[in-house]
Amino acid sequence: MRIDIIETDLFLSYLSDALNRDNLSSISGITTDSRHVKENDLFLAIKGEHFDGSDFIDEALSNGAIYAIAQSVHENDNVFTVDDVIEFIGKVCSEWMVNFNGKTIAITGSNGKTTTKDLISHILIKNGHNVSKTEGNFNTSIGVPLTIFSFSNDPSQIYVLELGANQVGDIDYLSSIVKPDIGIVTNISGAHLEGFGSIDNIRKEKKSIFNHSNKGYYGDEIEPSFTLSNHPLANNKVFLKNASIAYEVCKDFMGKSNQEEFSRMIEDFILPKGRGQTYSLPRGIVLIDDTYNANPESVKAAIDNLARYETQGRRIFIFGDMKELGENEIDFHKEIADYCEGKIDGIICYGGLAENTFNNSKSIPLRLHFDNKDALVTEVCSLLENDDIIMLKGSRSMELDSVAEDIKNHVK
Repeated sequence: MRIDIIETDLFLSYLSDALNRDNLSSISGITTDSRHVKENDLFLAIKGEHFDGSDFIDEALSNGAIYAIAQSVHENDNVFTVDDVIEFIGKVCSEWMVNFNGKTIAITGSNGKTTTKDLISHILIKNGHNVSKTEGNFNTSIGVPLTIFSFSNDPSQIYVLELGANQVGDIDYLSSIVKPDIGIVTNISGAHLEGFGSIDNIRKEKKSIFNHSNKGYYGDEIEPSFTLSNHPLANNKVFLKNASIAYEVCKDFMGKSNQEEFSRMIEDFILPKGRGQTYSLPRGIVLIDDTYNANPESVKAAIDNLARYETQGRRIFIFGDMKELGENEIDFHKEIADYCEGKIDGIICYGGLAENTFNNSKSIPLRLHFDNKDALVTEVCSLLENDDIIMLKGSRSMELDSVAEDIKNHVK
């Protein structure tokens, strides 16, 4: 994880105050990985459960880092010791945000965070606003501060930030730093149950963003209000829901507007990779790549979307394990089989947990299970018929994105 700092003087002043140090040299970027260090970077030696960044301080300095911040004492005078590196950089970020005079929109939720973030940014940019947004997976307790340090501090800026959480306290902590003008919860479902323990804990944690926001929007209370006749995602219920949230938020910035105008503005919007893009393959076959991540609610929504597609062929769902679901993970996978009944023509399961889905899906005409990705791809490419629609969905660690690529490259 590495970023370039735009406001180098501003960042240096906040860092100097936090360290109580004068005459620090200019810092050009920040990184948490010694292998990615560039000249005059600040290296954050983060200590985790299974690693200690302090072990790589010497490598970072030899690669060009000008300073390092660590939780252990180092003989080099350019290494500063703090109690907790992540908390320290969070305090620096908090000072940055206190003095930021632009607007901040922060988004959390179980599903749809990235799509909603990108939709809001897309619309605001089309309306002439200066927007800086979270890129990639920089939505953690360390990723959010680094994201902000990569932004301009100009008061004309609108920060659109994605806040992620794996355990109780993450969203409350991040939103207390960011203090959003607008806080958004896209929805709440059983994602990361292993870290939260219960759906009630997830609900409390996600909604804690509203404790620190001037204004809040809760997606589960916003009814989808769009019909997109000429958009490739016109039948995608999840996308339409995210678009409805984006519309409600952007109305505050758009002046006089209506849904028709908003719909025109998102005609050229492209979904982030792995979040429902459609690809036309030979013989009229369509592939839907929804491989970015999965939890029970997002999988059910994906199945609903697949069921809505009109085709002369079959609707086939390629389903990989859903991770981090806690002690009820087997039951969650069995439920997916029940949910598929009457909606799809085939289910192809991949992974040990998804085998429970396979075993419980006896009423589905086509049902297969694989533990090997190469075997899965070979079989899928051989069984596909004209006009079939295939959708892929699973947790990120299952790497179904590579399966999607292989299918796209080998279907003839």
